[in-house]
Formats: sequence, C-alpha cells, structure tokens
Amino acid sequence: MKFTAYINETDKKQLEFEVLSQEFYAFLTRFLMHWTEEPEFAESIIHRKNVIINLSNTILGISIYPLQPDDDGGFHDGEYAWHDSNLFLALRRLNTIQFIEFAGDLIEKEIFDIDFLNGTLKKENATFVFVKTSHELKVKVYSINELDEETFDTEHPNIRLLVLRMESALESGDFSNLLHASASIFETMAKYVINTEAVQNETLGRIFNMYRIDSKLPDSILDFILDTYKKRNTTPLAGHGSLNVPTITIQEATVLCEMTKAFVKIESKLQREI
Repeated sequence: MKFTAYINETDKKQLEFEVLSQEFYAFLTRFLMHWTEEPEFAESIIHRKNVIINLSNTILGISIYPLQPDDDGGFHDGEYAWHDSNLFLALRRLNTIQFIEFAGDLIEKEIFDIDFLNGTLKKENATFVFVKTSHELKVKVYSINELDEETFDTEHPNIRLLVLRMESALESGDFSNLLHASASIFETMAKYVINTEAVQNETLGRIFNMYRIDSKLPDSILDFILDTYKKRNTTPLAGHGSLNVPTITIQEATVLCEMTKAFVKIESKLQREI
C-alpha cells in the first residue's frame, strides 16, 4: 500500500474517478511560477523551482534533480532553462490523489493558502476540500448526498458525481438514466480534454471531431463513445421523455457502466503522459 499523508484508503477509492482539468492545473502552475519568482536573488528563484519540481518527482516516485552550482556558486543558463520547462510539468503529471499529496505539502509549507486552494477547487467543481484542525491537515470527500445538495455547473459537472449517479442507476435498475449518465460522462471528459472555453456549452455531437483529434484513445473506443451519445438521444427516457418502454438489458447496462469507467481512467492516464 502506498503511503499517503492527507487521504485515507476509503476516500482514495471514492476519488478514483475525480478528474481535475488542465485549466485547473494551469491556473495553479501560474500561481507557483509567480511564487518562485518572488525572491530578489536569482539563486533563490532556482532553489524554489527545484523544490516544486522535486516534490512532484518524489510523489511520482521518480528521481529528484539535485542542483549543481558551478565553481563560483552560481548556476549555468541551462539549469534555469531546465527548471523553467519542468516547472510547467510539475502539476500536469499528477493524478488527483497525487495532487492531493502535493497540495497538502504546499499548504503545510504555507506556499498554498488553504482558503485560496479550496476556493479554486470549488470553482473546479471538485468533490473534495482540505480541512485543517489544530493538529492535522486532511481531505474531506463529499458523499453523493452532500454532492446532490451542492450547486454544480450543469454544463460542466464533476465526473465523479456523474459516475456515482451512473452506478446508482445500475443498482436501481434505471438503465435509461444510466445511459444518460454515461453519455454525460463522455461529454464532460471531452470538454476536459479539448480544454477551451468555447466548447463548454456545446453538445458532444457538435464537438466530437475536435475531441477525436485531441483524445489519446484509439478510434474503436472513440466510435463506441460517439455511438453511446447517439443512443442517449434516441433511447426512450434517456435523452427525452417518451411513452415507449426502454429496451436496455441489465447485461448491456452493466457492460456500459464498466466500460465508461474504464475509458475515463484510460483517457485521464494517457492525457497526463508527456
């Protein structure tokens, strides 16, 4: 079991399908870039960048990068260029659980203010926040009941919330609603991947060609996703009200539920690869 400081195993399982957007990571990366450039002396700037990069490397389980000054105690131009480029990757490479560990350490170091970070998570429609008591820093993960009481952006809901609703629909035998949730998950995932404001209010059908270009999934899976979206629009009670009886079987619903979750995990992992 991999040790984590701020989140327990139960909550880690709940956040299995929590996806944080590249826009979210870019915003925090810019914040860290400004923080590293605050010091007056160049030596302090490169040391700050080295701390951020090595914290990310440590969480990822890869080698850290030790700073090597020259004979005069300074650093070559190549060192600055390397740190500038790798600083932009420090957050992008992390999955959500790894981000929690990274952000928790930065809160402890007073680099991230907890209220600032929680406010940013709320704008992201994240389903967790950091909570600090007098003796520890932990993550609170919202339950589905708590999430249903929250106000989420209806055009860009959190994927974890949609997965929970999809699983609930499977358990209750509401297979039309399961299909609707699956298509909504794929639409939200596509908007995360395309990552432009212009697509946020568009349907998956209108943006699918853009998603096909930016996605790292094979064409056969992308065809399945598009087919699922089309079925959502034609299946009774999945996309529109209808007097017809839905024809989705429990076998079909179970396969769709599991494949939807698998494709989210695969796309998310591939998008983080550099």
